[in-house]
Amino acid sequence: MDCAAKGTQHTAMNTPAPSHDKRFSISWLMEHLLRLRLLIALAVAFGLAVPALIIAHNEGAAVRQDSFKQLQADLQQLTEVSAEALRESLWQLYPEFGDSVAQAVFRDPRIRVLSVRNIRSPQPFLEYRRPLMEGESVMRMQREVRYKDQVIGSVDIYMSTAQAAQRAEAARQQILTRTLIGLTLSLLLIFLVMHWQLVRPIEYLKSMSVRLAGKDLSEPIQLPRRDELGELARSLEATRVSLAQAFTDLEEKNREVEEYAEDLELRVAERTNELVASNARLSEVIDSLQRAQHDLIEADRLASLGRMVAGIAHELNTPLGSSLTVMSTLLDHHRTISAAMEQSSLRRSQFDEFVAGIGEGLDIMQRNVMRAAEMVNKFRQVAVDQTSEQRRSFDLQGFIEEVQLALSPNFKHASIQLHTETAENIELDSYPGPLGQVLANLQLNALTHAFEGRDSGNIWLKAEALPPGRARLTVRDDGVGMSSAVREHIFDPFFTTRLGRGGSGLGLAIVYNIVTGILGGRVVVHSTPGEGSEFIIEIPLCAPANSTRKEGSNIGFG
Repeated sequence: MDCAAKGTQHTAMNTPAPSHDKRFSISWLMEHLLRLRLLIALAVAFGLAVPALIIAHNEGAAVRQDSFKQLQADLQQLTEVSAEALRESLWQLYPEFGDSVAQAVFRDPRIRVLSVRNIRSPQPFLEYRRPLMEGESVMRMQREVRYKDQVIGSVDIYMSTAQAAQRAEAARQQILTRTLIGLTLSLLLIFLVMHWQLVRPIEYLKSMSVRLAGKDLSEPIQLPRRDELGELARSLEATRVSLAQAFTDLEEKNREVEEYAEDLELRVAERTNELVASNARLSEVIDSLQRAQHDLIEADRLASLGRMVAGIAHELNTPLGSSLTVMSTLLDHHRTISAAMEQSSLRRSQFDEFVAGIGEGLDIMQRNVMRAAEMVNKFRQVAVDQTSEQRRSFDLQGFIEEVQLALSPNFKHASIQLHTETAENIELDSYPGPLGQVLANLQLNALTHAFEGRDSGNIWLKAEALPPGRARLTVRDDGVGMSSAVREHIFDPFFTTRLGRGGSGLGLAIVYNIVTGILGGRVVVHSTPGEGSEFIIEIPLCAPANSTRKEGSNIGFG
């Protein structure tokens, strides 16, 4: 006995198949074997029965057709004979002479009506009738009777088809009987051959496959045939030998795996300890990055606020400077009038000029101071919003005017025109500080990047209401635009096209996180090289509650 057979016996002894599984497999096998027999029987019966029945049906139809053709030939012959025999009787109008001929023809039991008519009389010349059976059909034929090329009457015969139909049905029954007998004998012979040549070998192969499923690999599979079943038997035998070898190899592998598992447990424990230490170091790095991110964002916010303060200071310089000039002029007039009063040389015209100058100067000072106060109030609101991030209700149009006033110094000495279009009566319950930062970042970003290499351009800011309960803000420019590669990364943190030239890469990242986070909206960008860029922001009129955001926290990004 070779090593494969020894391994087979050893495996079969160590892993016996439960009797319950074997009984289940045998019942399953018998059930499917019966199904196979039934399938083969149905296939063979169908394959033989259908052609045989079709042939029998066609033969029956041919016999019926021949019977009716013969009936039609007999009817035609009788009609022609009757017309020739009754010609003299019709010409001479002598019924007694033709009566014997008509009775001879009517003796045929198939004839149901024999009617002879004269063309010169509406009444039948001769007529014989038999009663029709219920459901009986007839075949009719009419023939003209001529005398010297002149139509003198007609012969009309109705012949029953019952006898022809009976003969055809009897012939059809005989054909069907012969066909069924031949078909039964053929099926019986085919089933016997298939049982011995197909079903019994399949039963053997099935029983051996059950033994393979039950891990009984001791008995070789032998079926000395050269057809497909023989090839299947040889394939199963090769499978049995391979399984026996595989079981032997599997036992050796199991022993190796057990040894390797013990060593692997020690390695996993060592790697786990290393991973824990690495995670601790990674957590420290992430904390450092988050702190750096927080500091960078705060620095960007403070720089933006510093630019705003510088711009407002520049704007306040004009009205305050005018007020200072008027005040200095009024002080000079006051000193002159005081000196004239001390010397008692004050003239009325001089006093009237002084009073008029004081009124005009105070009017100029009042307008300039009120303008400065208005600017300070708006800037104070913007500054409070930028630093506190408090939620409040505000009018969008007025809010945008305040933001644009704060940004106006940045555009004052640039050749970039800023166009604003804001719908009225848009009331928001949201965070004006983050929203102002978004608008400022978008406009300053356009001012910095969109017109590089150009002397002039335009920026449009448009705000409108959207149903239901949303607002849309659009910032568009006619600048150089962006390529698809730049557009895909425009909202990534630290991504900038001005690396080393003052660009931090945080402006649009902050815009994206504020809009999608605090304001609860969405932002999309459309841009084509040479055709400018367009940022579309849609936010709800009532910002969503954010329980994870703490008062006074800085705006971050993920």
